[in-house]
Amino acid sequence: MRRDKLLITDGVLIRKDFGLPDISLSSGEVLWLETENELQADVFISFMLGLLDVKKGKAFIGGASIKESTRKTISYIDLSMWNPRMDSLEDFVKLLAYDNGFQVSAVMNEFKRLLSGLGTVYATDMNFDEMSIGTKRIVSSAISLAMPQLIIMLVEPFMNLDKDSILFMEQEIKRIALDGTSIIILSDTQPPVYSEHKAMRLPS
Repeated sequence: MRRDKLLITDGVLIRKDFGLPDISLSSGEVLWLETENELQADVFISFMLGLLDVKKGKAFIGGASIKESTRKTISYIDLSMWNPRMDSLEDFVKLLAYDNGFQVSAVMNEFKRLLSGLGTVYATDMNFDEMSIGTKRIVSSAISLAMPQLIIMLVEPFMNLDKDSILFMEQEIKRIALDGTSIIILSDTQPPVYSEHKAMRLPS
């Protein structure tokens, strides 16, 4: 397993409203980033995707700046990126895999396996507008986990899951982490699996 440090933030302040904790995440670690609300999660995700500028401090992933490394290292899927004119969810996943340079068949097989384990295979026959918020969240997690990236970000991945699906998600996160992938879980409640915990707070 790779144990190189992936320095994500170092004394970073975004704009004037949000402060991020210092995070130094090793390969294979699972970080629980405690967020008080969805807005905080959105701010952190926007920062990681290079959409917000750093006002002070440093922000690197594997030695490259956030903006330089984002596309090649981070897996985060928001179903709002799905063009409603696309024929199916499977087409959307295939396009994402192709666009990121992954083997499409391998990603699709993994995505279908994850949906099956999470009890959400029915989503492949639904349009975006037909999915509940809970289904969208589960599908987003499954797509993110299916992409073989260096860092995977999951927002409330255990929400809306039954007991068996929670156990399956926990096992999958542990399995992927053992392969050296770092996982960031953004949630306001403690997840059943994590290596370390940081809290994102509004500055006083």
